[in-house]
Amino acid sequence: MNPRSDMLAMLPVGLVASVENETGAQVTAIKPRGGGGASREGAELVLAWPDGREQHAYMNYDVHRAGAGDDAAFLREAAIIRALSGPLADAGVRVAPFIAAIPEQRALLGGFVGGEANYNTLATSEERFTVARDFMTQLARLHAIEPTASPIDGMGVVERPHAAIRNRLAALRLRNSGDGWDPLIHLSLDWLEANIPADTVDPVIVHGDAGPANFLFENGRVTILLDWELVHYGDPMADLAMLCLRMLFQPFVPLPQAFEAYRAAGGKPLDLQRLRYWRLLFQTGFAGRARLDDPNAPPPPNLGMNLVYSTIHRRVLAEALAEMAGGAPFAVSLPEVPEGRRGRSFGIALDDIRDVIAPRCDDQQATVKAKGLARLIKWWRAIERYEPALLDAERREINEALGACYPDHASAWRAYCEAVRTGSLDVSTAVRLCNAHMSREAALMADAMGSLAAIGFAPLE
Repeated sequence: MNPRSDMLAMLPVGLVASVENETGAQVTAIKPRGGGGASREGAELVLAWPDGREQHAYMNYDVHRAGAGDDAAFLREAAIIRALSGPLADAGVRVAPFIAAIPEQRALLGGFVGGEANYNTLATSEERFTVARDFMTQLARLHAIEPTASPIDGMGVVERPHAAIRNRLAALRLRNSGDGWDPLIHLSLDWLEANIPADTVDPVIVHGDAGPANFLFENGRVTILLDWELVHYGDPMADLAMLCLRMLFQPFVPLPQAFEAYRAAGGKPLDLQRLRYWRLLFQTGFAGRARLDDPNAPPPPNLGMNLVYSTIHRRVLAEALAEMAGGAPFAVSLPEVPEGRRGRSFGIALDDIRDVIAPRCDDQQATVKAKGLARLIKWWRAIERYEPALLDAERREINEALGACYPDHASAWRAYCEAVRTGSLDVSTAVRLCNAHMSREAALMADAMGSLAAIGFAPLE
């Protein structure tokens, strides 16, 4: 039995050697921890140097090594943490003390910083606001750094916010092409391209994924900002817009309180119209269905929950697009139709999962999978019972809008998509029909979503 070999086996082959070569220290202890995302993992390490110095460290790394994702994003993340914990430390933005970056394995090593990530653990409104205020102060301090006066080596060229917008739009347009073309994404991109805000804002350092769960806190104070993979130069309203998106699933204080804390801390002037623009742009990126519809894509880890989140993102995007285009959300009432002939079998399967399978699952992953399967069964039950009537209603709406008489929903939907693609249908009608389509899809998923069915953007004012 070799304790050193057993310890090395906790991390991908060669990673410990890379850490030791880069730092000049020996790794004397490893404690695996959960990482972030589908391929990110983490571990606490103890580093010991020949002079007797020791340091408790934390490392994020990619299980697929470099090349599996955005290597440029990793380099920007390493660059910003190196700068904020070094030459820009006086800015007061709290990050882990930078130790080393290993691009070949996309491993980032920093000093360990303690704290709680789950904002739900805060029991009182006073505690919640205290932490939220400190977080907004951290954003204000980040945005106060002048990138043209203090360029960060490794972050790339300082560009105007317009450049970031156009690059993002081009990438989304490319992604929404070929067999995976989606009228919802197409309409949103058309609106976004036609309504790019005036380029009057000086670029700042944008965290890119700011919000609850991406910072740690302790004793009413933010101890560290996390997850800098999306850091870039751009519009400060982009960070406030991402906060809105993260709040779809993670609670925070009311946005007017958060914005006032940001203003009081010296944040950039609030521009709600630009914030709404960025919110729609980010939501467009989240609302694609490629992972679900592409037969060559790996299956999602939990299809039931993936469908729930996908449906929420798409419904919220459709509602936001309708609002930005001057319309209103489409209200759906499920038709009064009897239960389908398979209704009893769906009920029996759900009872089995709830009463027999889930209580006997000792494996956490199996329990999560069982709950995801229950959501799928509820969705299939709604499809059998309600979808025919909903599709027929949509067919009639499309026929009226196009002045046609398609006999079935499939042919009507193809005609609608072609009209959107070619621009032969006026935008307001196209957006209204798309909003109605997504509202019907969400209605079919409502029972499976449970309390999540009511999720929407929090009020800005």
